[in-house]
Amino acid sequence: MTSILKVDTLQDASGSGSPYIKDAVLQVKQGTKTDDALTTSTTYESSGLFVQITPKSTSSKILVSFSAACHNNTAAKLVVVDIARDPSSSTDELTDLSGGTLLSGKGASGYGLAHEYSSTGGGISQLNAQFLDSPSTTNQITYLVVFRAHGSGDAIFNVNSGFSTVTAMEIGG
Repeated sequence: MTSILKVDTLQDASGSGSPYIKDAVLQVKQGTKTDDALTTSTTYESSGLFVQITPKSTSSKILVSFSAACHNNTAAKLVVVDIARDPSSSTDELTDLSGGTLLSGKGASGYGLAHEYSSTGGGISQLNAQFLDSPSTTNQITYLVVFRAHGSGDAIFNVNSGFSTVTAMEIGG
């Protein structure tokens, strides 16, 4: 037996908005980067990798993730990577971060959402992290991947001009 469901219009329970399934992925956005960025700064700077998404509901959650090859060329030093939500600074590469919210919540004293360490300074690591954010807005959100050196040395994001990504997925609340 075959069942067919045909409808002309779907509405949410209040009759005022668009329907969606709770806990379903409502939309996916992705940003990419194919050049490297190098800093000696110990405060966060823009990697130039960002994504923008406009949630459909204030109850939605946004799953944000990134992947990039990184390293610090100095022995026993780190490159630290985090994601900033809605920075007031530019998303342009190597712009000092100002405003916004670091998703790790740790600022300059912490180790971000991901970090790379090499005792010899020659290592390269594929850094990956994800965070489930609850922005409580239907305004456009910018998620910017930021990075810094921890200690000293050259912190390099997206080593050898690889392919890095940041992805934002809206989950219906």
